[in-house]
Amino acid sequence: MSVFHGSSFSPDTIAVMTQAFEEAVQTLPFPVGSARVQTLAKNIVELASQGERDPERMKLLALLALKSAEI
Repeated sequence: MSVFHGSSFSPDTIAVMTQAFEEAVQTLPFPVGSARVQTLAKNIVELASQGERDPERMKLLALLALKSAEI
């Protein structure tokens, strides 16, 4: 995932991203490592950059990408 430079988001999109991120972090097993949290955040930014706006779908896709990266 690499679309970060020059990205900007509306307040509504940031709210969706925040919701998806917070809900996704809550599903991670304790202790939650900072690398996993950072990767999850990057996944969510990438999804938003691609036009995703559904917070539940964003959360699920970001978690799936995180799981795939760990295999």
